Amino acid sequence: MKAEVLIGVAGLVLSVVTYFVGARRTEKRLRVEEKQNRIRGVFEKYMEFRRTNYTGGFDGLQKSGAATLASDSEIRELADLIVKHGENDPLDRKSGLFSSVDFKAFFDYSVEERVNFLRTPVAEVIEKSQKKT
Repeated sequence: MKAEVLIGVAGLVLSVVTYFVGARRTEKRLRVEEKQNRIRGVFEKYMEFRRTNYTGGFDGLQKSGAATLASDSEIRELADLIVKHGENDPLDRKSGLFSSVDFKAFFDYSVEERVNFLRTPVAEVIEKSQKKT
């Protein structure tokens, strides 16, 4: 009798643990999918701008919706994806000027202030956006 109760309790505990592990795993998978969908959406708009030779670089990223991405790392991941598809680095990271820039704050600021990258120096936008955070 005692062994049967222990087996029943162990089975119940195992079921509960399995449920929560599965729920957590599904949650993590959905977060990753949402992130990839955000990046893919901005990437496709940016690449359309490049195919039509409409714009590129910081201006292209701003117009394609880089501010809608959730973090600096997502913006950097987007730039890496763009480079992998044969385009120049839109963030111009090889220059070394942008190594410590928070691109999320940068693009949030550029959208809020309606910055025109064709008329405003990038260094000025970086300075103002970093002061704001």
